Amino acid sequence: MTAVALLAKAPVAGQVKTRLAADVGPDAAIAHYRRIGLAVAAAVGSEFSLTVWYDPPGAEAVMRAWLGARQFRVQHGADLGARMAHAFRTHFASGEVPVIAIGADCPAIDASVIGDAVRRLESHDVAIGPTVDGGYYLLGLNAPQPDLFAAVPWSTAEVFRITVDRCRARDLSVAVMPPLRDVDSLADIEALGLDSP
Repeated sequence: MTAVALLAKAPVAGQVKTRLAADVGPDAAIAHYRRIGLAVAAAVGSEFSLTVWYDPPGAEAVMRAWLGARQFRVQHGADLGARMAHAFRTHFASGEVPVIAIGADCPAIDASVIGDAVRRLESHDVAIGPTVDGGYYLLGLNAPQPDLFAAVPWSTAEVFRITVDRCRARDLSVAVMPPLRDVDSLADIEALGLDSP
């Protein structure tokens, strides 16, 4: 059974989307983040088994108020890589295969994007969807690959390249999905044509 892990931070001003907040203000940044995350969760969760992995601990009530009645688990780990590795490991330990991780800030993610990743994973070890800024919006695996998450310079333009290079160094077959834009700045909002919240 396919598992979709949505990794998300609680929508608290000053603690999430800080680069966007510098462009549009903290309230508008949170409003954009809340709207995009809700749309992603609704679109994906209608067709796949969706678990919301949230941060920080203790924010489950906030997350439920935002995303509704879903399965919630708290993230564990010192950085994003450790938290992603833990989420993957937990899903695989429960017998779920494949496992697909996504974020809450890419408005184009929906059930069709997840379905595309699932199909690619039928013939590849890894499915990865690059963002236009050098990160990735989706990572799908058929087995645990903890080396993909260690010592990665997260939130830089090198994340996608480093991840793909590590896959190939380990002889993992990689399916690269079409690039999409996540929302980190005013330029992203303008490029996507998003209305003011």
